[in-house]
Amino acid sequence: MRTQRFEFRASFSDLDEGLDVLHRSVERLRRATGRGPDDRPLMLFETALGEIGSNVLTHGSPPGAARPVEYWLRLDHDSLVASLTDSGPPVHEHLGRHMPGQDREDGRGLAMAHSLLDELGYERDGDLNRWRLVKRL
Repeated sequence: MRTQRFEFRASFSDLDEGLDVLHRSVERLRRATGRGPDDRPLMLFETALGEIGSNVLTHGSPPGAARPVEYWLRLDHDSLVASLTDSGPPVHEHLGRHMPGQDREDGRGLAMAHSLLDELGYERDGDLNRWRLVKRL
């Protein structure tokens, strides 16, 4: 596959709006690069992006939050990189979490995203949470 470049940026605060923007950004990437809907690495990335995005919008941008979530998505050569920045409270025990037992319905998103991506990073930068998702295509 030939080398492609793609970049998308957005800001949002609402859960439904934010998830729609995340999915539309991946669809724009598909169209811009000629990747099909059955492209497995892209499907895995989109699933992880939806999980992390949902957590960020639920916990990092609660109603009345002063700052919207900042999002960018970039394809550079064969790596897809996304960043989500929010002003919510710090996230504790974020990447060490294991998949909960079958009797639990919550707490699966981070563990699942971690298993679907090549890299899942988090850092607290002042009063901001910064998430970084990487998937090699």
